[in-house]
Amino acid sequence: MLSKLMKHELKATSRLLVPLYMILLLVAIVNRFILNLNIREGIFLFFTGFLTITQIVLIIAIIITTVLLMIIRFYKNLLSNEGYLMFTLPVNSHQLIISKLLITLFWVFVGIVIVLSALSITFITSNNIELIVHEIQRIFADLKMFFPGKTTSMFIQLILLILISAVTNILMIYASIAIGQIFSKHKIIASFVAYAIIYNVIQIVMLAALVILSLIVSGSINFTKLLLNVAFPIGIVLGLIICTIFYIITNYIFERKLNLE
Repeated sequence: MLSKLMKHELKATSRLLVPLYMILLLVAIVNRFILNLNIREGIFLFFTGFLTITQIVLIIAIIITTVLLMIIRFYKNLLSNEGYLMFTLPVNSHQLIISKLLITLFWVFVGIVIVLSALSITFITSNNIELIVHEIQRIFADLKMFFPGKTTSMFIQLILLILISAVTNILMIYASIAIGQIFSKHKIIASFVAYAIIYNVIQIVMLAALVILSLIVSGSINFTKLLLNVAFPIGIVLGLIICTIFYIITNYIFERKLNLE
């Protein structure tokens, strides 16, 4: 049943996101064509500026739309009038949460790929590709010097940390929306307040943890020395714990405290 939920969610969200992706790629191709003409006067100068601004606006629109669509669909499908139907389906709350989470992660990944592809189509040319490759090689060389023998481990930990951070932020939003719907009135406002409180508490706790660890490890507030050996592993563990807490909160409210009135 989870696959059916994901298929339905994917189909519903693709109606808005896929057209945006296609328009962005089309604008990137046209923008590249005009830039290749290398004409900086008259109507071409106007088109160059217009298409560049359009591409930037589309990138911002994709980012905002992905986030808003995730929030709106979670609230509308599960905690508004549609929730009466969703919670009568032969599925449990775990499947409902996971299906939303996985499809959101999917669109975040696809959105990043599309945005990077559009930027590459527009700006990467045979003239600057060598410079880009050289800069990437230089960065890798600096990292190898800064983290001798541990570069691969650092990248693995960094990728895990980014993935866990994405899941944490999504589940934080889910938990905030779920907490907000407990209230009989002003549920949306309560969700915003819950998110603001949770977010700030987590930021304070994480910053305090980094400061304390830095003082213990190096005797001073120097976060760079903590990155690989302490900050990344602890960040991964704390991220997993926080993800689990948010998931448990959301699922518990859905199972025990659901209020759709």
